[in-house]
Amino acid sequence: MNLSKNSKTNLLISPLLLIVMTSIIPVLPNVYAQATNTTTNTTDSVEADEPETPLEFISVIRSLLNQTLVEYTNENYTGAEELATTAYLDNYEYVEAPLAEIDRPLMETTEIQMREELRKMILDRVPIEELQAQIDEINVNLDKSVELLSNSTS
Repeated sequence: MNLSKNSKTNLLISPLLLIVMTSIIPVLPNVYAQATNTTTNTTDSVEADEPETPLEFISVIRSLLNQTLVEYTNENYTGAEELATTAYLDNYEYVEAPLAEIDRPLMETTEIQMREELRKMILDRVPIEELQAQIDEINVNLDKSVELLSNSTS
């Protein structure tokens, strides 16, 4: 049997392609389902219910800060920094204006803690205890923010 070079290559590639395809195809429905999932009762995602009020954004921030700590503990520094950035950019930004109307110094302190200090600590790979202490300080300020914002809407 005299096979050309192309035929030999095709004979090698075909089984490999078959193996790859059979391993990918069963996963595709799950990937599609996750990408198009619009239900609001998922527990895997913070984004399942989009926050609308400053208090809801603060709840999301707390969750993201907890996830940041988990990723940092697992030495996923990039993931930790992305989560910390999301907590600030995609969430705290919506708390700043209403909080500034009530307590500008608290708003500015918390902003610096999240935007600058926390992210720098992650990039510097400080000991986990230091990062935990920073997140604890942020949470204390978030507690104060919740109290002030709750009193202003009642």
